[in-house]
Amino acid sequence: MKHILILASILLSLSVQAQTKLLKGRIVDAGDQSGIAYTNIGIEGTFYGTASDADGFFELKIPDEFADKNLFVSAVGYENESYSVSELLQKDFARLALTEQTYSIEGIDVAAQSRVLFRVIRTAIEQTPTNYHSGSIGMKYHYLGKTFVNDSAAQIREAIVEMSDQAGYSKPGVTNAYESRNYRFTEVNKNFDSYSFPEGQSGFDELIDQDVVRQANTVFNEKLINDYDLHLEGISSYEGDSVWVISYKTNKPDLVHSGDYYATKLEGKLYILKSNYALVRNECLIEATKNNPQNRSLYTTGNDQQQVSYHLTTIYQKQGGKYLLSYMDQDKTFTNPAGEKIKLSRKAALLDFSKSPQLISGRSYFEDANYDEKFWNSFHTGKKL
Repeated sequence: MKHILILASILLSLSVQAQTKLLKGRIVDAGDQSGIAYTNIGIEGTFYGTASDADGFFELKIPDEFADKNLFVSAVGYENESYSVSELLQKDFARLALTEQTYSIEGIDVAAQSRVLFRVIRTAIEQTPTNYHSGSIGMKYHYLGKTFVNDSAAQIREAIVEMSDQAGYSKPGVTNAYESRNYRFTEVNKNFDSYSFPEGQSGFDELIDQDVVRQANTVFNEKLINDYDLHLEGISSYEGDSVWVISYKTNKPDLVHSGDYYATKLEGKLYILKSNYALVRNECLIEATKNNPQNRSLYTTGNDQQQVSYHLTTIYQKQGGKYLLSYMDQDKTFTNPAGEKIKLSRKAALLDFSKSPQLISGRSYFEDANYDEKFWNSFHTGKKL
């Protein structure tokens, strides 16, 4: 009987220790209130943590024993913040706002700065095979695309996309990336039918073309880097490390320097880790007279997309010890032949990756996958975008 009581006490103790509370919330920019993707969230002094999803939402199960600790939040380009766990748990939904990092570059010699920045980017380019996954890799992404006509949502497509890369980052280059990377849509949920090629287009090609590390193009090309004006905006903290925040622009916004056949303006920012020279984030703003609907890099005789402007965000995260493409975001606006203002919002977040995938044949330029209600109900139970 004594042993039974002891065992019962142990089980009760373990049960008490295992009690947790679920913290739900969203990380947003204090300025425009937009969600901040892939924010690092953790309980100080412990291994408990998570990351926000592609739209800033997060969930974290917190053991009762950590209720008196603080929640630490960090994102590249933003000031770190700390919050009381006990206070956050009193809320049904915690909305946490981060302030954009302010930089101080006083005392830096401007004349020498440019030479240093060129050297930083060149080193980052040289370190690509070391910092990023080489060889055959497979990736699975959660894709969300929305089309707005005069600010009203018209078409919404959500999908699971599988992509294989036969060479990985061992052979950076536009041609190799095109020949080695293939993808297919395995699950699709949308509010319209794809009866024509334009309706079936997802724009996923344009998203993966944002991967300047894999394609070794535009500002991340050693032969082109001298054609850009570089400026150090400052040094920011990121995951216990520091990053150089380097702004860039060029007076040669042609296809080679921008990836856009009709670009007239290009400017952006690179976030490069000081410890290993890995590029972890690239932001880019491009303006163009028009675009080919199939891909911004292509020539066109039509005027389906005119007065084009878009903002691109690309994020690389470490998976399995090395970096790879983890998040892509594109907000694009243009005018169609009818004079309507069209906005395309496309984003994709990495769900999983493998080092020895089954290689995919071809690219799904036209998406026609069937809707699987059981899959999407299950998927949305554990994931928001």
